[in-house]
Amino acid sequence: MPTIIDQQYESGNTLVDYLKSQQQLTFYNEAENNFRKTILLSAASFFEKEISETVIEFAKSHTGNNELVISIIKQKAVSRQYHTYFNWESANANTFFGLFGDEFKSRMTQKVKEDENLDKAIKAFLEIGRERNKMVHQNFAEIVIDKTAEEIYNLYQTSIYFIETIKTELIRQNNEQAVEQ
Repeated sequence: MPTIIDQQYESGNTLVDYLKSQQQLTFYNEAENNFRKTILLSAASFFEKEISETVIEFAKSHTGNNELVISIIKQKAVSRQYHTYFNWESANANTFFGLFGDEFKSRMTQKVKEDENLDKAIKAFLEIGRERNKMVHQNFAEIVIDKTAEEIYNLYQTSIYFIETIKTELIRQNNEQAVEQ
């Protein structure tokens, strides 16, 4: 199912293609530059929302929706904490995996070793996060993004597998275990 990022990418491409076809090169260059920044920031923001919601769903699924636990998780483990979940300069998500304990970290580290697509997805995800951090911390108006909008979108598409895997490992798997018991 297409996400808002897919729709945004399609709309942005339509606009820059139109400007190029009309030989509006100044507007085309400006639109293309803004499009790259927008798609990068949008993808990073989308992932922040997805991961944050997954952490909350994880807590709900493990506590039977205990509002006391969910409330403290939201306030102290999720609100304004997302960027601390990952070592953005790393080539792996071990910092994030470790937040859920040594057993989870070991299991996920092994899963990454066995699944080349998951390894690629994590690397793409972290690259989006790194590029987002550069953009917002190094003068958004002046920064030049070295990647094309298509390259950023491809990173986004690759990253989705990491997001889906985390959801499966943290939430769905727990729900399946609860049904078995």
